[in-house]
This record gives sequence, C-alpha cells and structure tokens, in this order.
Amino acid sequence: MEKTTRADKARPDPDALLREIEHQERGDKGRLKLFLGYAPGVGKTYAMLQQAHLLKDRGEDVVVGIVETHRRSDTEILLDGLEVVPLRSVPYEGFAMQEFDPDAVLARKPTVVLVDEMAHTNAPGSRHPKRYQDVEELLEAGIDVYTAVNIQHFESQFDTVASITGVSVQETVPDTMLEEADEVQVIDIPFEELTQRLKEGKVYIPEQARKAMASFFQRGNLVALRELTLSVAARKMGTELLNYMRSKAIAGTWAAGERVMVGISPGPYAPQLLRKAYSIAKDANAVWYAVYIASPSKKELSNTERHSLAEALNLAEELGAKTATITGSDIAGELIRFARDNNITRVVLGKPLGSRLGQLFGRSPVFRLLKVETEFELHLVTPVKEKESRQFKTPKTLSISLTPYALSLAMVAVITILNLVLQGLVHPIALVYIYLIATIGAALRFGTSVSLFASLVSLLTFDFFFIEPRYSFTMYHPHDVVNVVVFLFTSLVVGQLVKITRQQEYALQLRLKRVGVIEDMSKELLALTPVEQLIGGFTTQVEEWKHVLPVLRTTVLDDMSHIIVKYVAKIVDAPSSVLFPAQNGKLMVWAKTGPDADVDPHELAVAEWAYSRGELAGAGTQTLADASTCFLPMKSGDEVVGLVGIKYVYKDLLADERRLLGAVTSLAALGTLRWVKV
Repeated sequence: MEKTTRADKARPDPDALLREIEHQERGDKGRLKLFLGYAPGVGKTYAMLQQAHLLKDRGEDVVVGIVETHRRSDTEILLDGLEVVPLRSVPYEGFAMQEFDPDAVLARKPTVVLVDEMAHTNAPGSRHPKRYQDVEELLEAGIDVYTAVNIQHFESQFDTVASITGVSVQETVPDTMLEEADEVQVIDIPFEELTQRLKEGKVYIPEQARKAMASFFQRGNLVALRELTLSVAARKMGTELLNYMRSKAIAGTWAAGERVMVGISPGPYAPQLLRKAYSIAKDANAVWYAVYIASPSKKELSNTERHSLAEALNLAEELGAKTATITGSDIAGELIRFARDNNITRVVLGKPLGSRLGQLFGRSPVFRLLKVETEFELHLVTPVKEKESRQFKTPKTLSISLTPYALSLAMVAVITILNLVLQGLVHPIALVYIYLIATIGAALRFGTSVSLFASLVSLLTFDFFFIEPRYSFTMYHPHDVVNVVVFLFTSLVVGQLVKITRQQEYALQLRLKRVGVIEDMSKELLALTPVEQLIGGFTTQVEEWKHVLPVLRTTVLDDMSHIIVKYVAKIVDAPSSVLFPAQNGKLMVWAKTGPDADVDPHELAVAEWAYSRGELAGAGTQTLADASTCFLPMKSGDEVVGLVGIKYVYKDLLADERRLLGAVTSLAALGTLRWVKV
C-alpha cells in the first residue's frame, strides 16, 4: 500500500480545485441566490424585495420577473419603485392565467431578475413545465436570479417532510438548484411571530389560516421543518467550505473516496430509496450511482413497471446520480460486481417485504448480500407504504395460466404410456429417469415453477404405476426411496441449469441486438457514396457544382433519413420521423414511418427550438413538454445537423433505450457531416 507523504497532503485536491475554478470563472453564466425558508409566511419575498431595493440604490439594473405578494400590504409596498416585467397571459380551460414571461426578461436583459416561488408549476403550453427550468434558462443567458423557496419543495426532502407533516408536497425542485446556488440566505423568524402573522391574516386569508393552523402549522411541524432548514443550509455551507479547503490544500478532516450505490427496481419504493441514497451521498460528499438489474427471467416489464422504472431513473438523474442498467440473472452477484468495479463503499437497498421462507432459501438479493463477505457497508431502508407495495402488482402478475401445467401433465401421461410399453424390456428402476424428459421440456418451455410441478407429478406417477406395491403411494424397499430421492434431486438440478442457460442466452441476445443495431446502421451509412465522388463522376468544372450539389444533397439526405428512421423504429415502437433543414434553412420532414408520424406546425415550432439550441425538446422533456412528439438532436460536437422525432414520452423511455437512441443520433450526425455539408 502506498504511503501518503506530507507533500501529498499539502497538494491541492484536483477535483476541488476544478470546482473552485469553475465557481470563480463561470464565464457569462448568471449567479443564483436562494432565499430559503421553513414555511410560508416567514418573509422570503419581503427579504428578496428589500435586497432588490439595495441593489437598485447601488445602481444595479434589477427588475421583478414575478413576485407573489398574496395581497400582503407590507410586501406590495416594496414593489413601488421597482421595474416589473409584464406577465404573459396563458388561456387554459376558458380562463386567462397570468404566468412569468422568461422571453420578456431575456429580451430586457437586466443584470438581476426576481423570480418568486421557484417550485411553481407552469401553465400548460409553457416552454418549460416548471418555473425552476425558466430560472435555469435565465442563468444560462447570463442573468443573475434571486428566487425564493421553502425547504419542503426540495426533492430529497420529500419523504422527510411527508413523515413530519403528513402532507405530500406536489411541487418539487431538484437539489441541484441548491447545490449550484452561489448564495443561500436563510429567512428565519420565531414560531410565535409566524403564528401571530398567520392569525393576523398576513399569510393566508382567515378561512385558509384556520385550516393551516389545524394541520401544517402545528408547532411540532414547524420545529422540525425549522431544524431541517438550518441543517440543509449548514450542509450547503459545509460543502462550500470543504471544497475551498481542498482547493487551497488547507489541512482538515473530511470524508474521502466515498462512493454510494443504490439498487432500485420498478415499484413505489424506488423514489424513497433514491432520496435516502442521495442524503447519504450528500452527507459523505460522495459520488453516487443508481443501478437497476434487468433479469432475463422476466423478459418484458408491464406498462406500470416501465413507467415506474423510467420515473425512478429520471428522479435519480435529477438528484445527480449516475444511472446504470445491467442485464443479469444473478441480481446479488451483479450488484457485488458493480460495487467492486466502481469502488463502492456504501450500498443502499430496500428491506425485503417478502416471506421469511423465501429469504431463508436465498431468493432475496438482500439475504445473499448479508451472507457474502464484501468491502462495502450495507444500508437497508424500511419501506413506509407496505400496502401500496403489495397493490403494485399488475393483474398480469397475479394471474396464473393453467395451460403450461396442463401441457406438462400431458407430457407426463405420454411418458407413462411409453414406460408401460417398455417395462417388460427395461428394469423398473431405470424407467424413472425417462420422466426427466418431461422435467427438461417443462423447464425449457415454461420455466422453473412448471418444471418443479412436472417433477413432482412424474415422481408420484412413477410411484403409483411402477413401484411395488403398485397402484398405491407406498414404498417397501429402501432402494426405491433412494432412487426416487436421486430422481427428484436430479430433476431439480437439471431444471435450474436449463433456467440459467435460457437466461444467459436471452441476455446475450439482448446485447447482440443492441450491438447489431449500431453495426448494421454503420454498414448502411458507410455504403452511401460521398457527395464529392458523385459530383466528380458527373462534372469536373467547379462552377457546375452549384447546379449539381442541391440535387445530390437531396438524394443523399433522403437515403440517409430512411436509414435513420428504420433503426429508430427498431429501438422504440412508436411513430418516428427525421427532420433536416431545407435549402432555405427551415426544417422539414425527410422521412417518417407513416402518416401517424406527421409533424404539425405547432410541433415544427418545437423542433425549430430543439434544432437551434441543440437540446432535447417536446413530449416528456423539460422543454415544451406539452407537444406530442419528442425531438432528439443529431449532434456532433457543437454542430447540429438535424432531428429525430418520436411520438413518445421521452421520460418513459428506459435508460438502455435512451443510450441506444443517443448512439443512433450521434452516428447519424457523423454520417451526415461525412457526406453532406449541411
């Protein structure tokens, strides 16, 4: 083992130094200041407006993007003297909703903008579904943002706040907003003062105030939320101090080399596990991973499970995790392998709720991990909604088909007739092993449970027809008992071996399918003739290129777009299209899977935005999510050459599907740049 010298200890931490440099040299990106409170009415908006007046007095260009005064007179007075950007009107179900207008702020380009209630959900039809995404866009444009939020709206605090108050917060923001904030100002007032403000109607109108005091605004809730707010703020300050100490090589103690992994599965408990893992990783200042093991024994997830898994992986990415999907039949073994390959120090898993009998036989991955000697700590999280978990199973999972068992009985019956014919030629003891044909056949065709059923039926049938005394289930001779036990053991082992072989074969087929998509697409793209060679075959005059190039460009893009559509359809079973810019620079559809893949003018506007920004947009993304099509840019470096449109909700795609689509779009971009200069 290498020894750490004093010089090594004095050397600045490279990662921390990089973070410090990025923090100090942000380029044109705006700075974010959070006004953090533990409950509504503590004075976040009031403090933010006071700060705006101080900035204005210093000569700063500050405007109000949106401020929710809730008709509080003392807050409304502070709006006087500040420039307020007009809100935009959004029609919704016959009403005109007034929403924050990020485009107006971008056009105004102030130095600082106030954007209240960061966790707010925007009206349908907005470019972003959440207001915090508007904030992110303003920051990217170089505008400083002052915003207010309560502690209960951070995603990682969802379970904690729900357990404290009994209320599940509907509007949340990712913790990355807290992590990336340049400044956090905690707005704190005593409980008595907050209660008095509530009674005086300065927080809610009287009727709402009475309901709030009877539920959310109980003293115990406020004490816990206040402590939680101060704890989160202290952790934020501690992380910044830790990064500064490391970047400057200041001596001190801190956790080093921590890596956290959480194993998730489709179900209602996945968000709870992810939030717990995030909390552990945050406290340890650790990198963390969210891992899903796709077992080949279950070939396809139900729609409910797919949606649950996709939501869990989306949440993991929002909380800053690195996600991984691994195919393997041995869940515990794959988790251990991933942990060792990535130097994981802590593993977070849900405490199993199944029967103790199943755990004793080692069917639970948790039980196996407890028995295996490992280098990491194991954290077991007890689910808080047991009833919900049991109800999560779909009707398909609960239903039992009798057809496999009937076919197994038929195989046993056929073998029994065969043995009755052979009993005069073969010793009766040997006849039992012919029943292995039924066991192996059931294992190959239907799986473990049907194979076990076939084994037991074969054993009873053999005992009834071929062991003395016949036509009874009695055994007189010890060698018959031994023979039957050996048969049962052999059939179980053979059934398990067949199951493992099938699972490995299925996993291999999945990997080959993924590799095959990229390989086949690459071959087809490489088979296209470069434009330069086509032109060289028609003309040698440079001036003639201008006349020939548009025709050949159209031909090559047409062929390429049909190739792309074909392989996108192999990944996602949904209408898809490919869009390239025409000669006038406007996007147009070059290929599609059918009429149902048409892109209407509204969706074309979404596509134009995705093309101009080089970012995902449309259904299931964070931008213009109300569209029915999601658009994936075909991008190489900073150059966007076109788009792939899929009539599917992007967030419902599994991680493997997203990665494969990413590979296809990247390959398409490289192919386009190779043959056509768009």
